[in-house]
Amino acid sequence: MARPEKWYPFQQQPEEHVGVTQRTGQQKDCTQQQQTQDPIEQILQALQLTDRQHIEIADRITQQLHLHRQQFEEVLQASHQQQRQYLEAVQQEIQQLDQDSRQQMQDIRQQAQQQLDNVITNVQKLDEQAQHSQQQHEQLLQQMRSNGEAKQGQDRLSPERRPQETQCAFNQFVHAQYRVQAALAKPSQKLPCGSHTTDKGSNKLHEVHLANHPGYDLNNQNQFISKYGPYLLTMMYMVKYGAKARGLVIPPLLGLNHAIGEGENICQLVNNTITHLEKAMGCIDVNAVTRQCLNATELTELKSHLRIKDGESFSGGLSQVEIQKAHYAWICKDHLRERYESTLQQLRCNVNDSGGVMSWHGNEVKVKVTSRTTTQLIFDDLSKLFRMQRVENWRSIAEIDLKRHNSHSASSSTANIISGLDDLESLSLDFGRFTMSAKGIFRDQIKDVIISIRDLSAPTLDDLEFIQQCRPATLSLLDTPQKKDDNCLVSLLQHNLSIATLRIECDMNRFMAVIDLVTSTRKVLQTENKPALQIFELIHPEFKVKMSFDEGIPALDIETCIEMKNCEAHSAAVACNFIRHYGWSVNTLIAPRSFSDRLMKLLDESIQERGSKIARLDITPTTLTTSGLDAMNQVINRSQGLTYLRLSLEDLNTESQMDKALRMLGRHKNRLSSLCLEGNNSEKWLPTIARSFPDKDGFPVLEEFVLSSRPMGWLSELDGQWIASMISVSSQQQSTLKVIGVTADIKPPEWEALFKAIDLPTLEELRLNSDYIYHDQIKFLVGCITDTSVSSLPMRVLDIKGKEIQDGDATWEMLARVQEKAPQLRVQCNDWTLEAAQ
Repeated sequence: MARPEKWYPFQQQPEEHVGVTQRTGQQKDCTQQQQTQDPIEQILQALQLTDRQHIEIADRITQQLHLHRQQFEEVLQASHQQQRQYLEAVQQEIQQLDQDSRQQMQDIRQQAQQQLDNVITNVQKLDEQAQHSQQQHEQLLQQMRSNGEAKQGQDRLSPERRPQETQCAFNQFVHAQYRVQAALAKPSQKLPCGSHTTDKGSNKLHEVHLANHPGYDLNNQNQFISKYGPYLLTMMYMVKYGAKARGLVIPPLLGLNHAIGEGENICQLVNNTITHLEKAMGCIDVNAVTRQCLNATELTELKSHLRIKDGESFSGGLSQVEIQKAHYAWICKDHLRERYESTLQQLRCNVNDSGGVMSWHGNEVKVKVTSRTTTQLIFDDLSKLFRMQRVENWRSIAEIDLKRHNSHSASSSTANIISGLDDLESLSLDFGRFTMSAKGIFRDQIKDVIISIRDLSAPTLDDLEFIQQCRPATLSLLDTPQKKDDNCLVSLLQHNLSIATLRIECDMNRFMAVIDLVTSTRKVLQTENKPALQIFELIHPEFKVKMSFDEGIPALDIETCIEMKNCEAHSAAVACNFIRHYGWSVNTLIAPRSFSDRLMKLLDESIQERGSKIARLDITPTTLTTSGLDAMNQVINRSQGLTYLRLSLEDLNTESQMDKALRMLGRHKNRLSSLCLEGNNSEKWLPTIARSFPDKDGFPVLEEFVLSSRPMGWLSELDGQWIASMISVSSQQQSTLKVIGVTADIKPPEWEALFKAIDLPTLEELRLNSDYIYHDQIKFLVGCITDTSVSSLPMRVLDIKGKEIQDGDATWEMLARVQEKAPQLRVQCNDWTLEAAQ
């Protein structure tokens, strides 16, 4: 827009312009008026031009809006069309799937009907075969009657017949019976010992694998004959006439004559057996024999007798294997060995393919699998191994661990499974928010249930109801309960009166608050005459407290076990606070080397006021000064019920620690149960200890002796003799050592003297660690153990470590001999372990 010229309407015009205006008349007036209105018109024109531009802009915006609206409607319409097309396609696909599924169901029904018809046809054929067999059996009986083989008489076993002859006859009979049983197991099925025993393209047997077995001793022959005689006699007649008919009646019997030893005939053996049976049984009604059969109880009794005589899967020299599911066969040891090797290889492959681990432990194999798809294959392989006791079925499972058991609805299915496991001993369920495990499971009830909650605020109302129904004996909290969780913890204790043990993993800053909360809740339950908590454990990596409550006493009576691993600033402050309030209840105290003078003084003050309950005291007084040692002496003197005192004396190569050790040993040697000496350069401090305490007579109740030292060279002969005197039997000693541990470099002769000095009939643990233990020293130790006159030793642990020990078969065979003398012994040599036999 053009800018208007400047216009000053109130500015006075010059005089000469006035005169000219008057002379020019009307024309001048018009010109002046025109000149006066030009700027206004120009402004108006400019304003009008601006309005038009705004209108044009507005029109363009309106056109754009219409255009966008039109495009949006087109896009929306296209989207609706695509959606309709997609829905139509989905409906068509659903209809097609429905038609396919119906067709598949129809096909399945037809196949099932066809299979059912085939089964019915097979049953009819089997029925016809059974009738045919019955007819053949009747023909045999008629032949028996016609030949006069079935005798009826009143003859009895003659008194002059010797029992050895009767036993021999029945041994031969049972021997032959089991040969027949192996041959008749599955006539139409190829057995492991049957494929190569016939001529190619023929059923004629040229090799029959029979049991090379002397027979079975019968405890009560008359009872056995009266119960099983008719059945056995019928079997003998079937063998006799089946063999005579050359296998036409009983085809597997063809060729039995070739299986008996040279000069012996199957027919003669069978005739002799029939004669013995008839005389032993007396009068036999053949018609009654044909109708008599053994019931399940009698067969089970016979099977139990054979199990006792031959074992689980071995009878008559043959071994029972599963050839198909629920189908068993008896095979000879040669084919059993071949089957075992192939099955074992298949088992290893299946375990490796499933990502599992298989390990052998003596006569036991443990298989851990991670995939359930191959579990059945592994289970089948295990049942085929002849070294295995029979793997019956899944009902033999003794331990179940179900991960990610996240729904309570799955618990009903789990309950149905558990109800069918007769041998189940351990159950563990993981619900995500908490876990449930039970170690004592019986047929009608589950005991010793442990509930472990990860987060106290996580369980829902359903979870809490489920926990209450489980009646847990132990409640374990795996995370520190915060202050906001106090009500939930109190509610759990009040509504689960079956809880006898409470374990909580707790941070130091909540230790005392949680203790006060639990003890106050228990006191309320006791006042209401309700079952209350018996054991309460607070667990921290540096500080562990176990409080045992006396259920029969209404008042707060506690026995506390304290196990400390470190006494840093934070944990020391908590320990001080706890000992100040509950030091009087301490029953067991395991104090580390950082146990301070202040803690010992607080413990002394606490038991001085209310008495001492301390029964076990394990102290490492490395950091205690004179005042702390005086307080410790007072604690020991006030603890009249102290039955176990252990002193761990460290850093004995320093003068201050050596002086402290000599004072403490001289003061408490008569009550010392365990002594642990540790320090480098033992050639400097060990002679001092040996001069002050030359033998074990000064420690009348010592049961544990541990020496740990690494000298600069060999330990001297005198030091070795002192160690031998400390572990030997003393006439003045009230008890002998149960635990011995030696870590030192001792010469071989001193090792042998040390082994001779050990009182083996009372020793439970022996731990040796030296770079100079060789094969000969181990052989000498094994000889000392095996040559002892005691029939059974109480040793539980034999731990030998040394860089010169060779981990070979000879070493392990030698160490395994020790377990014959100590069945509960667990042997560990360097990184190898041999578990106890029992």
